[in-house]
Amino acid sequence: MKHYSLVCFFAILSLFFWSCKRGQTVISESSKKEVVKSIFAQHYPEFNPGDLKERLKEVVSTDSIIAPFYAHTSYTPIWVHDTLDTKNLAELIELLNDVDKHGLSNDCFTSTEIAAITDSISSKLYGEDLNTIYSKIIHLEQSATKAVAKYVTGMRFGFLNPKDIYGKKLYDIDLLKPDSTYTVSLYEEMKENPIKAMLESHPTDSIYRKLQEEYSRLANLSDTMFQRIVMGSSNYRLGSKGKNISAIANRLILTGEYTPDPNSRDSLHSELNEELLAAINLFRIRNSYLEEKEVGLLTINALNRPIEYYLNTIKANMERYRWKRSKQEHDKHIEVNVPAFMLVASDKRNDSLLLISRVCVGSIRNKTPLMTSDLAYMNLNPTWNIPSSIAKTEVAVLQKKDPTYIKRKNMKLYKGGKEVDPESIDWSKINTSKFSYIVRQQPGPSNSLGLIKFMFNNSFSVYLHDTPSKATFNRKNRAVSHGCIRVQKPFDLAVFAMYPVAEIYKDRLLYSVGMSVETKEAKKLLKEEKLKKLPDIINIPADNKISLAIDYRTAFCYPKDKALYYADDIYEYDELILEELDKI
Repeated sequence: MKHYSLVCFFAILSLFFWSCKRGQTVISESSKKEVVKSIFAQHYPEFNPGDLKERLKEVVSTDSIIAPFYAHTSYTPIWVHDTLDTKNLAELIELLNDVDKHGLSNDCFTSTEIAAITDSISSKLYGEDLNTIYSKIIHLEQSATKAVAKYVTGMRFGFLNPKDIYGKKLYDIDLLKPDSTYTVSLYEEMKENPIKAMLESHPTDSIYRKLQEEYSRLANLSDTMFQRIVMGSSNYRLGSKGKNISAIANRLILTGEYTPDPNSRDSLHSELNEELLAAINLFRIRNSYLEEKEVGLLTINALNRPIEYYLNTIKANMERYRWKRSKQEHDKHIEVNVPAFMLVASDKRNDSLLLISRVCVGSIRNKTPLMTSDLAYMNLNPTWNIPSSIAKTEVAVLQKKDPTYIKRKNMKLYKGGKEVDPESIDWSKINTSKFSYIVRQQPGPSNSLGLIKFMFNNSFSVYLHDTPSKATFNRKNRAVSHGCIRVQKPFDLAVFAMYPVAEIYKDRLLYSVGMSVETKEAKKLLKEEKLKKLPDIINIPADNKISLAIDYRTAFCYPKDKALYYADDIYEYDELILEELDKI
């Protein structure tokens, strides 16, 4: 996997750098007072900074990665002047050895080599030959400078390119990238103070910091602290007792979902009571599972996940949160998190206007693409122009099995622009793989798009929509669609989209699609035949823009909620990120 602008050449290991903390005094070129020479100056009295600069220019001019930087500094070294800058080098090594705090492997950078060279120079292990010393210092300059540039750029833009991971066919989110303006700015920062540049590159996003905190907390736990929970012959219910209930309680105590009553008679927590069930449901909610009144295999398997599962999830999402979208969010914004099967709509101008809705997303076979866009319009009573792939693999196949299928589903066939009666076709002779009819499902309660859809510009022909299959929202795994996103609360989303509107607006929406109105005012107007229907196409006003992001995050936070939530990696994208992070 290519880094945006840098290449990693060496491995990084922890090394105690004893010489970094040694005090030193730089030889003053402007003062005639006698000063204490640094260790470096004592070892290498013939060292000439001017000679080093000329040799550095000769070597790095052929290094495509850092040659532009040193040209920017007029080939002035940044890690050695008239003495070796052991203080900055020590801080550099410490930062590189702490990259695990950012979910990165200690093998990402060359801190071992940097420490070894610095230590050897300070200890005079290379002897007194200046040619050797110049060569080693130049190599140190190259390694340390590359490490800083890679570190800073990676922290600010991410170490991976998601379009290389997910593929361009499934990822259309434009991200901020290092450009020429950034490069010049980076050069100035590194020239002035490379350590400060590294420290100021750390992401400050509140969710990123929450991920770091949770990663540190979990890293201090051990799988040996967890007692494996065994599934019984039937689901555990209120009143169930035994060591497995105790194991569940202890698991939730360790991870913070359960704080037992100290006055409880059940000191072993061996009974599934209301308090423990509430903690189990909190665990389920934080793992994007549905609340239940009993405990089955799905929850047991989730409780038995090792600490490494959560650590890896956080690692992958730290990288995701280092990616910065270039498209600006409007005040009104809709965020769909695919693996969590959730939609959040919010308005920066109105803190109380917040909508959270369950959604269904694309199946593993028909993955929902990731993208950003703006909501364009809403379509009431939509017609579904069924894609040819679905017409071939589903409609034609089901029609061959059941000659009433097309009519029952309120569909119509077209060929050459003319409607064709399905009963006029000998379906036994139809080759479904070559099925060439256009199929449209007419508006109505049975339409697969439901009664409303939300349209936005994208190259994938996907959209948000209602659905007649309401029961699907009560499933844990809601990756069931052909790629579009089904919304559990479509009319609430429509009100959000048009807000601010009169309270009766939702009733007008419902009335327009043939549903029952809700408020007394609407019922009165309906009785008086004064309730007006809305047009089938409702454009989003230009002064009320709504940004939309469909993204993939398996560790995340909800607005106004400090807790960290997890979602199953339904498309196995976390695995791809972790594999590529190991290669940088």
